[in-house]
Order: sequence, then structure tokens, then C-alpha cells
Amino acid sequence: MGIANFKSLRDRIGINFTQLRQDRFLDEARETADPVRLMRLFGITSYTAIHYVRTAHPERFAIDPSQA
Repeated sequence: MGIANFKSLRDRIGINFTQLRQDRFLDEARETADPVRLMRLFGITSYTAIHYVRTAHPERFAIDPSQA
């Protein structure tokens, strides 16, 4: 698939590269819930990896009462 075809497809579905990348991170976080895997797979920081795991699995991150 050439770049022109990819751009045409992107324009038809209405998603940009940043959104596509974020969606891929979130999908992987839903599957694995492992921030280290996300860091290795995508080359992202621990902060970013944890953000996606927390977003994908909010039930696993209860609010600390001392921080509320």
C-alpha cells in the first residue's frame, strides 16, 4: 500500500496518525495490563505506559484514601 493510498484511507475513516497510535497503545494495554510490555513494545516512558494501563483498567487502581 503506497503512502497516497494510506492517506486516502486515513481521510475516509477520519483518524489521524496520533489517534491511531494512541488507539494501538490502549488496545495493547487492554490485552496485557503490563506497563513493562508497553514500554518495550512501543518504546514509551513508564509514565505513559502506566497512563494507558490505568485508562484501560481503572478498576485495578483504587483511589488511595490518603490522597483523596
